[in-house]
This record gives sequence, C-alpha cells and structure tokens, in this order.
Amino acid sequence: MDRTRALQAYRGLIRAILKYERPSKVVNWGNLQKTMITKLEYSKKQNPKNLHEHTDRQLDSWRKLDPGNDRSLNLFIADSKLLRSVLQNEIKWGEKIAQGQNADEIFEHAFDVIKFLDNQREYEELVDRYNPGNKLTQDEKIKRTANIVGLDVPT
Repeated sequence: MDRTRALQAYRGLIRAILKYERPSKVVNWGNLQKTMITKLEYSKKQNPKNLHEHTDRQLDSWRKLDPGNDRSLNLFIADSKLLRSVLQNEIKWGEKIAQGQNADEIFEHAFDVIKFLDNQREYEELVDRYNPGNKLTQDEKIKRTANIVGLDVPT
C-alpha cells in the first residue's frame, strides 16, 4: 500500500466532508442558539421573584456563542478513527490486490469520492444562489409574486 497516497486520500476525504457538512452544522447551531436564548428568557420571565444567576450565566454563554467562528463544529466526527479504520482495515488492501484490483484503482476511487463531494457542495451553492425562492415559505412566495406586479398582500 502506498502510504503517502493513502494519507493524501484520507486528508482529502476529511477536508471534503468538512466543507460539505459545516454549513448545515452552522445553521443548526444558530437555530439551537436562538431556541435556547428564547427558552432561558422565558423561564426568567415566568419566575421574576427568583434569583437568576445560573440562568444569566447560561444566557451569557449562549449569546457569546458564534457558530460561524466556532472551531468545534469542524469536528464532524467525534474523532476520525472510524474513517481511518475504513481506509486501513475495511478496504482490505491485500485481498483487493489479490483479486486483481490495482492499488491505483482503489486510490482513484477515493479521489473520485472527494471530487464528488466538492462538486455536490458547489452545486448546492449555485442552486441557492440562482434560485433564492426555493427556501421561502408559501406566504413569502405569494408576497414576492404580488410585489412583482405592484400589489401589496394584506397581512
């Protein structure tokens, strides 16, 4: 097994998965942050007579959280032992080579997976960029359509 190419494939897969998964993780953490802040503020308003030192500390920590810059979201897998074991053990290099598969074909497949993930991420970015109405709710679509012809939708 060509160790440098295996390492290159491993790093490439990690980077491709990270680029592909990170944007959705940032959005999910942002939504969780809003939810937690709302719940904590609500609990403070429900019990105005109680001291809220613990709740205030939790609120501060949730408000300080910046999902866009949070490096912990880069760890899409708790640790990458699973992916490493797949590359090292589960592929069973010796058996595949004994069956007639060339090591170059195996590495080529790993690099194809990397290219696929990169292209899929780029495709999703382009769809979002050129079809901004895809993520609108039905009410927002109706308002937008009415605005095109110069009408206002009553609220």
